[in-house]
Amino acid sequence: MSTDTPIRSRENPLIKRAAAALSGREKGVLVLEGERLVDEACGAGHALDLVLVAENRPDLLRRHPGARAVDTQLLERVSGLDTSPGILALGPEPASARLEDFRIDGQFFLLVVAGIADPRNLGALARSAEAFQVSALAVCGGGVNPWNPKALRGSMGSLLRLPIVRAPDARTLSAALRQRGVRQVQAATRGGTDPDAFDWQGPLALWLSGETGALDLDTHDFRGLTLRIAESVESLNVTVAGSLLLYCAQRRMRHGG
Repeated sequence: MSTDTPIRSRENPLIKRAAAALSGREKGVLVLEGERLVDEACGAGHALDLVLVAENRPDLLRRHPGARAVDTQLLERVSGLDTSPGILALGPEPASARLEDFRIDGQFFLLVVAGIADPRNLGALARSAEAFQVSALAVCGGGVNPWNPKALRGSMGSLLRLPIVRAPDARTLSAALRQRGVRQVQAATRGGTDPDAFDWQGPLALWLSGETGALDLDTHDFRGLTLRIAESVESLNVTVAGSLLLYCAQRRMRHGG
């Protein structure tokens, strides 16, 4: 069959592969749906080995040479979204950044997330991390995969642009940071230092724990940072709290305090 002929069967091997990746049965695969995410991946230099485009989107077919046209309704059925955006791409998961490759100096600022289970929270935190110019985002094992399709969409491409450090567990990463002389602080719901009174001088790692609020490691030498909120409010969503702390960090580091 010519590669110019639109795919019309769900039994086509490319459609089966896309369906397997969307369902999580094919590991190590980056799944991207939508023009923006596919463009962000291409712009960031990530390899894509399969691009499927609805046949009613000739503009996208022209933009992505080598893409395969697919019957529009078939791609709609395969899509992981309620409404297919007309383009779906697969590629290998990006390689993780390595902590040892970073220059650890006064400008080094790492955001660490541990135990974040909601992919939307991780995606939103990645957007804030990029907006407030962190050096990298570290994701500890036991939480959501940073290449989860929902996390990718929620990040609006930030997860494809930021250096992502994948750590097997929180204890291993904490020990590695300590060995390299990186101060470590954590967001604390109660009893921590006011972020405006904290010395944000780097190198520094800011830890955000999972939605339950607990870090699975010994944090006796971690300084806690607590945002002052009304007593009637128990806590902030991890994304809101993390974004506010990142804003405080950028503001104080920029002005040397």
